[in-house]
Amino acid sequence: MNLDFFQQYDICAFTPEYLKDVGEVTKVVVSEGEDHMISMTMRAFRSNLCKFYSIDYGSLRKKYGQIIESVNCIPLPINGNKIFLQLKVRTPEFRSDCAMGYLDLGSIAEVKEHKDRNRTQIRLRCGRKLEALCSIGTVNKHIKNAKLVLEHYRNEKGCGPYPEVLEKMYSNMDKPATKADILILAREILTLKNSLKDYENGV
Repeated sequence: MNLDFFQQYDICAFTPEYLKDVGEVTKVVVSEGEDHMISMTMRAFRSNLCKFYSIDYGSLRKKYGQIIESVNCIPLPINGNKIFLQLKVRTPEFRSDCAMGYLDLGSIAEVKEHKDRNRTQIRLRCGRKLEALCSIGTVNKHIKNAKLVLEHYRNEKGCGPYPEVLEKMYSNMDKPATKADILILAREILTLKNSLKDYENGV
């Protein structure tokens, strides 16, 4: 897989899928444009994502698993502004079959309870919709854990706590942006640019 994919697209979610006559692939939802079907398993795609961002996934799982006191569904922080939480998105068809997908915390626009309480509807800011095969309470728990891990990650990297004001701005995307909103967004973009420069310079 060409790792430039991760620099070219803003990934909102990636989930395991089955394609007839192909087998297991990974569906990648991006903020702009059509979904991508990548001819590799979700675990392989995640491995490539971690490789691109120089992430030791095993160490990360152990470290953040202790913070949220869990050995499963460990959030995956990419940088100080982006973290993926895990959610069950399909029923396994055989042992060791992948049932979990990854969803970017910042891409979530709305979490809504399904008529079947064992399912939850999730609307993304890009307009796509996903369905999690778990209760809304479970989804909210994973969201809370992702926020906790991201806050710890930001403090560790010297970014400071995740700005709640930015989160409030995201929750009101249907309203006109104020000067304060634009200033916050500009600061976040600058932080992201600096992170990319550090990555390119091998820092």
